[in-house]
Formats: sequence, C-alpha cells, structure tokens
Amino acid sequence: GDDLYANVIPQGTDEIALYEEAARVLAHVHGAPPAPARLEGAGNATWPLLDYDALALEVNADLFVEWLPRAADVHIDDAARARWEKIRDSLIVKALGFPRAFTIRDYHAENLLWLPQRDGLQRVGLLDFQDAIRGWRGWDFSMLLHDARRDVSPAAHDAAVRAYLEASGASEAEFQRELAVLGAINTMRILGIFSRLTSRDNKPRYLAFMPRMWGHLGRTLEHPSLADARAFVEEVARPYLEKAA
Repeated sequence: GDDLYANVIPQGTDEIALYEEAARVLAHVHGAPPAPARLEGAGNATWPLLDYDALALEVNADLFVEWLPRAADVHIDDAARARWEKIRDSLIVKALGFPRAFTIRDYHAENLLWLPQRDGLQRVGLLDFQDAIRGWRGWDFSMLLHDARRDVSPAAHDAAVRAYLEASGASEAEFQRELAVLGAINTMRILGIFSRLTSRDNKPRYLAFMPRMWGHLGRTLEHPSLADARAFVEEVARPYLEKAA
C-alpha cells in the first residue's frame, strides 16, 4: 500500500513520470489482441469477459439524473427528463462507435503501484482489475485522469495523453473525442453514485469529492461534439449539483 500512486506522489515522486508510464501501460493493454469471451484463472477456473453494452451505458448514465436531484431535494420534470434521454442516447451512440478494447475499468491512483526497482512497463503494478470488461480506451483514461479523490495536474494530464498517443499511434483528434464522450458518461455516473451515497446511504463525506468531479465534467463537455450535453448540464443540472454541494 505504501507504493500506491496516491501515496508516493504527495511524497515527492515525479507525478508526470508516473502518469506517463501509466498511460504507456494502457497503450500496451489496449493494443493487445482481442481478449477471449472467457478468461482463464488459476486451475481450471474461468470467468466471462463482460461487454459494456448500450444498456449498461444507459443505466450508468441515468444515475446522474436519478440521484443528483434526490441529493439536492429537487425535481426534474418530464420535459427535462425527455431532453436528457435524447442527450444520453446520443452519447451512447457516440460511445458505441469507438473501437473496443480490453478495459481495466478501475484504473486510478488508488489502484496503481509504483515499483521503480522493475524495468519498463512492469514498474506499474495493477490492483483491483477483476472487474475488467470489453469497453473502450477512453473509459480507462477517464478513470486515470478524472480522479475523484485527487487532483491530477494539467502538466501530468497532458503528458499522459502525449505518452499514450506516442505509444499507441492513435489519432489525437479521435482519441480526444473518445475521451470527452466516455469521460462525460463516466463523470456523470460518478456524480450520480456520490449523490446516492449521500442521500440514500447517509455518507456525507462523498460531498467533498463532488466539486472536483463537477470540474472534470465541465472540462469534458467543452469538446465541440458535446454541445447539447453541455447546454443541458448548464441549464438543468447545475442548480441541482450546486444545491447538493
């Protein structure tokens, strides 16, 4: 636990270098041949590699409008809900159009170990990867950079993106679009989860993370392809989030 990114960066380890290496690990994982439908474990154990399909995206995105208003004790009317569903469906169509990749899913500073005694990509140790799915590059990258519990510096953010593009050969424009779309869905999902934890489960400590997630969401929605989602959040969702916070 002492070697977690979340621990060694505050102690002075080079944040930029660590995020660059984490990005290169993702490039390696995402560039691997397609994973089989079932993965092999110890002995004869196998388990399915689930597909992050349209229904899963819908359920996760809807957490945003279902729980954020409850946390703020306000109401989204039928017109706003219908508007949201059109925007959500548009986001899902965009997401389903991106190339699929083996997706670790919980890829962030609390689950990454820095092991400098090793060489190359093996310097990054992975924890909590049992929920891996067939998803998208942008999901893992959103989890890495849109961290709920710590601020990733702009320099580390940009360096990680550059390192990933260099290692993967991906198109910058297409990758930035994917990161924006998947990042928007993911940050909305997390805001919904935190709202549920505070309003239903009486865990107010999660309110402290919401301003940071709001900042992440606002930055993802600056992408030109997300103008409708940005307008919805600014006109409809922002008052609820501000009241909840």
